[in-house]
Amino acid sequence: MTVLAITWALMSLFSSATKVYSSLYILELGGGPLEVGIIGMAWMIVLAFSRLIGGYLADTIGRKKIIVPMTIAYGFASLLYAFAPDWTWILLASILTSLALMYQPAIQAIVADTLPPEMRGRGISAANTLSQVTSLAGPPMATVLVSVMGLVDAMRILYLMGALAIIGAGAIRMLLIETHTNKTKISFKMVLKEYVNALKLLKGDLGKLLLITSSVRSLYKMSFPFVQIYVVKELGISEEFWGIISTLMSLESVFTMPLSGFLADKIGRNTVMALGYASGFIGLGMLAIAPREDPLFVLVSMLAAVAFASRPAALALMADLTGTGVRGKISAISGLLEGNLSGALSVLGGMIYDIYPPLTFCVASLALVPLTVAAWKILPRGLIPKS
Repeated sequence: MTVLAITWALMSLFSSATKVYSSLYILELGGGPLEVGIIGMAWMIVLAFSRLIGGYLADTIGRKKIIVPMTIAYGFASLLYAFAPDWTWILLASILTSLALMYQPAIQAIVADTLPPEMRGRGISAANTLSQVTSLAGPPMATVLVSVMGLVDAMRILYLMGALAIIGAGAIRMLLIETHTNKTKISFKMVLKEYVNALKLLKGDLGKLLLITSSVRSLYKMSFPFVQIYVVKELGISEEFWGIISTLMSLESVFTMPLSGFLADKIGRNTVMALGYASGFIGLGMLAIAPREDPLFVLVSMLAAVAFASRPAALALMADLTGTGVRGKISAISGLLEGNLSGALSVLGGMIYDIYPPLTFCVASLALVPLTVAAWKILPRGLIPKS
């Protein structure tokens, strides 16, 4: 876990910086809200299918053998973001990086393999806390560079540094210790057979978990990429103040991530997930009614949107409900469902935004309400002490 925590910290510094202005960067390269949605769709759909390959390999040849080379490939593919002459290059970069990110199921599997059930919520939060701390420097760094150099030049530098950081993280991940190997011979027929067997596990709580988490993340993909465009272009908030808002959101996450992990192990995974989704629909709902040129209202809405982290609890519950030999494949199936749904909603979000921008956030907010209730009422507490 230490190696992963260090590499997440290294990568998150620049990913948090580029995320602040990534959609605005696409606009500066000749794209529009619909193109932002199309890029999001391409990224998610390709990632969904690449995870199927990565998930199978993670459960067959091992976690480390897929994580290390594909992390390095991810870094080289990310260089396209830095040198893109127009938005179509961003689309190409999204496709190539999505292919390389086939290692994600292996990451989730190696984390689940390492942590005991009673420590999973806190363990995942702890591993992410270091990256949350380093990510604090990302938004202010981006804000300063954009104010000094302009958005496009600043983003090119940040993407270049980010790509180099990912390549370095891939090298560091050579120190990972393998947690699972399988001597099964790799074949297309065997891939299909094992995924069919894995699908049978989706009956009951695991299937409900995947459906709820995939729906929630898809709604986030439908709405959050358009937040920065809406805040700057429609509400009249300066790029610099948006950078400050992003910084404060990162700072808030540093405190909420450990708390969420602790509560996931104490009061239940389902309750913490519901709290996270509730903060999302409150924040997005507030943004939909935000008045023009009121930066404090926007700040409060964004802090509300990320007030509670649901991801540690969701990952812990998935680990609770799966065995070691199928974790990579189950993660890949989850990614397939999430990716295709996210891709469709990403384009839908761009289309709605072109019609009436606030409606994008209103629709996402309202859709999160029943999912919040479902997470709380339908999902189990997880494999945690009953006392």
